Amino acid sequence: MFRTIFVSLAICLSTYANGEDPVFLKTGKQQFLICAACHGQNGEGTAAAPPLAGSEWVNGAEENLIRIQLRGLQGPIRVRGQEYNITGGMAALAYQTDEQIAAVLSYVRSSFGNSSPPVAAAAVSKLRSEVGKPQTTSEELNTTNPLPIRPSPSHDISNKYDKLPNDSSSNQWIAIVAGIFVIGTIAQALRLRDK
Repeated sequence: MFRTIFVSLAICLSTYANGEDPVFLKTGKQQFLICAACHGQNGEGTAAAPPLAGSEWVNGAEENLIRIQLRGLQGPIRVRGQEYNITGGMAALAYQTDEQIAAVLSYVRSSFGNSSPPVAAAAVSKLRSEVGKPQTTSEELNTTNPLPIRPSPSHDISNKYDKLPNDSSSNQWIAIVAGIFVIGTIAQALRLRDK
């Protein structure tokens, strides 16, 4: 049921992506719309999830990101010196194909001031056996090969709300969140009806 909701949401939201990127990164950008609901439109982080911009996890071992995508993440995680412990953690997004996961992770690793190598679909396929295991924790992830945080001077997110114009695109995000709520409500009603 939740897979259907997320797939439907991804299809609906993908219409907001523009077509200026290469096909692989365009797919990643479209898939990122799901991530943006919690991690922020520019990877700046929100109350729902830590930042991806300048994150040592994003710029570190690709296996960590693949495992998080395939299994989800539970418990505290330290990102850029701050601890995050989101109730319920991050849900697994293993319904995505290997190519979609590779594309979104490559997009994130090359956006928001990040400059790490792309992720190959074969690397995702190699870890596909992780699907079905409990949510991973930061303690389980590879911390032996962390990359240093490389902040981008052109992507300052420390005062991200100071530069917002009064006519920001918050209405678009309100509509997206409302859409997620409506889809969830409909799915719950259908589930109760079928019992």
